[in-house]
Amino acid sequence: MDEKTPSTTTFDFRDRQTRLNCALTALAAALVWLLYFGNDGWWGEYVGYLRGPDFMYSHAPLIPMVTAWLVWRQRRELLCAPRRTAAWAAWLVVLALVMYWVGHKTSLWRLTMVSLILLLWAAPLYLWGWEVGRRLMFPVGFLLFAVPLNFIADLTNPLKRFVSAISTLLLNMGGVHVERNGAQIFSVPHGRFQLEVADACSGINSLIALVTLAAIFGYVTREQQWQRWVLVASAVPLAMVGNLVRVISSAVVGNLMGQEAIGVFDKFSTFLVFIPAIALMLAVDRLLDVDWRQWKARWIGAREARG
Repeated sequence: MDEKTPSTTTFDFRDRQTRLNCALTALAAALVWLLYFGNDGWWGEYVGYLRGPDFMYSHAPLIPMVTAWLVWRQRRELLCAPRRTAAWAAWLVVLALVMYWVGHKTSLWRLTMVSLILLLWAAPLYLWGWEVGRRLMFPVGFLLFAVPLNFIADLTNPLKRFVSAISTLLLNMGGVHVERNGAQIFSVPHGRFQLEVADACSGINSLIALVTLAAIFGYVTREQQWQRWVLVASAVPLAMVGNLVRVISSAVVGNLMGQEAIGVFDKFSTFLVFIPAIALMLAVDRLLDVDWRQWKARWIGAREARG
């Protein structure tokens, strides 16, 4: 199905098609609210999950506010964007409604959430066209960071063993003699301190938070898509570095001050995960501005001058 001829290139409420699309947008918003929030089944399960003992998605309530800010940030571009009804996007609306029906019938509230996010993007795309849809793609897609992923929790134990193994290696290299048993780290000789890499220190929580932060930071500060992906990808190893700093710092405190000091230190050590990770992310951001060809030419020129 082809797109229709655009009625105007700017937002003009005097235009008949514009008024019709605004009315349809208001009607669609009301129907979406009644459909998704009139029945609180999935919503109640989601809120219950966020209030549970799993803190991996404690940032989720902030995601819609960030999305709203991103849309507001480009409000002028959205109002001035060329508009043409994208008839093909009707299939995406249908797909979102089918996903909602399946999620509702099978009690898969995560699928219901994804269908809502797809619908929030597909409906404006259908009514206002590709240019509006393109500008809304990331702000609306950012809501996916609020959808809990089941498989993430399965990575907790492997990451705990990885963090404890690397921490043990670095501590021994630094002169703090320890040995490891699973996710536990013991001082050598035994008795000085014992440290267990808990779920909170596995890196999962900080990994999710840093990937979310990198996504929004890259979108706001970078124009080129590959640079945004570099920042998002860098969040994975940087989260591991931050957790290594936290575990190693706890072990050093235990080695110097004993077991009781570790418990006190852990209550205030959360920032140790994010300070080095964010600092390194900013360093990666600066490296993206480096002209590596010019740097290489200078390096070769300096070598030739010395030779």
